[in-house]
Amino acid sequence: MDSRPQRCVHDVGGLPDGPIDRSEHALTFWEWRIDAMIRLLFKAGILVDFAELRRVIEDLSETDYGEMSYYERWSEAGAALLIEKGVLTRAEIEARIDELLADASGSVSP
Repeated sequence: MDSRPQRCVHDVGGLPDGPIDRSEHALTFWEWRIDAMIRLLFKAGILVDFAELRRVIEDLSETDYGEMSYYERWSEAGAALLIEKGVLTRAEIEARIDELLADASGSVSP
């Protein structure tokens, strides 16, 4: 039996994947917004520290982790933690997303 720890999806150190893109990029409005919301959750005491966020991000499936951007992972982890802590339900989050998408498309929300 192999007693070495299993490599998690986020643990890519030492794996071949080509050069690292070290260029800076301007954050989009939604990325700034996600960053601000997470920081407000810390300030309100709902989230304790970045380790909570990191725990959920590191538990994402390999597919989700690979397909999501940095702030998409933050968004998913933040939502999961709000549900885990009983602040919101998945249904409440999805209903609000539907409202925002309807508003963005010019549709009338029910």
